[in-house]
Amino acid sequence: MNSQTRATMDGAWLKKWTGGWVAPVLVSFALVGCASKVLKVDNPGEMLKTDEYDKQVKVNEIKLEPSGTYVKLPGPEPVAGAFKAVKKGKKTKFVAVAAPTPVPTPAVPSLAAAPTPVGKRQPEIEDSEGFIGRRPVKDPYRVGEKVTLEASYFGVVAGELTLEVRPFVDVNGRKSYNFAGTAISTSVFAMFYAVNDWFATYVDFETLTPYTYELHVKETKQLREARSIFNWDTMKASFWDKKVNAEKKIEEKKQEWTIPSHSQNIFSIAYYIRAFQLKPGKKLAIRLAHENENLIVTTEVLRKERIKTAAGEFDTIVTKPKIEINGVFKPVGDIFIWFTDDDRKFIVRMESKIKIGTIVASAKAIERGQN
Repeated sequence: MNSQTRATMDGAWLKKWTGGWVAPVLVSFALVGCASKVLKVDNPGEMLKTDEYDKQVKVNEIKLEPSGTYVKLPGPEPVAGAFKAVKKGKKTKFVAVAAPTPVPTPAVPSLAAAPTPVGKRQPEIEDSEGFIGRRPVKDPYRVGEKVTLEASYFGVVAGELTLEVRPFVDVNGRKSYNFAGTAISTSVFAMFYAVNDWFATYVDFETLTPYTYELHVKETKQLREARSIFNWDTMKASFWDKKVNAEKKIEEKKQEWTIPSHSQNIFSIAYYIRAFQLKPGKKLAIRLAHENENLIVTTEVLRKERIKTAAGEFDTIVTKPKIEINGVFKPVGDIFIWFTDDDRKFIVRMESKIKIGTIVASAKAIERGQN
């Protein structure tokens, strides 16, 4: 690999992409080196430990109980006929729950049937079509969904990227989406640069605003752990980043800054755009807070297009995101994202044009998740 190609695809280009709305883990393959193994050090977990994160965020799984089991959750008491599990020794008995005294409550219209309210929802810069408050009328996310994309450069497959929706979690007492992704290099590409990265971000079910993200990086030239927390009570974001470089030296960075309401993080925004009505001619604006910067991502919806991928043929909507800071667009290169033209809006193709060629990620497989 010549020096010109290396200069085109080094970490500086990756930083330009991460300044956009696509998560850095999706393009880790763009980094280039001359080694075939992931960097290894003694006690990497201890070296990269980030205690501040664990102290502020409590994440618990929301487990689905067997049929016939009643689980006490916040809210009104169950109606007659519901069951609760009573354990006696090694046996479990299901006991009917008596009906509570009814409390009159105002009628709540069905989300599916209710019209979109007149006027702008908060924040005002965002499009309101298809929303009731902060919730989309049609939820595009399903637990168990997984999109696998094959990433290539000059026709050579570099690795696989995944975007998935995992089971709901309880984050500091609130039901939250659990979005995650991975990037793994192929054995051939790993001869030049090995990648084994993953991320997770938790997003509030009601407000669609993120609480946290975590990034785990294992690559030829670095081991890295990054954490971010959005505290919506104080309107502050905290960011921790620890890295072990190729010389096995530890680099650490901490940041805290004030964020605007309803900001997304660099991982949640790729999912968040799916909640919007994508119609050609629209320009969608979304707040993005990342590493001490408050940005605006403006996504132009360009056209409809039918494309063919390894996962099948799809009717799609083609979009082009741009990054704005203090009213000025940042030069991040041409990036194009293809979403399926349906209620789910799966990402089935991504392109990023660089100085030499184009990085392409195309859908290899799609698991639609639970109904």
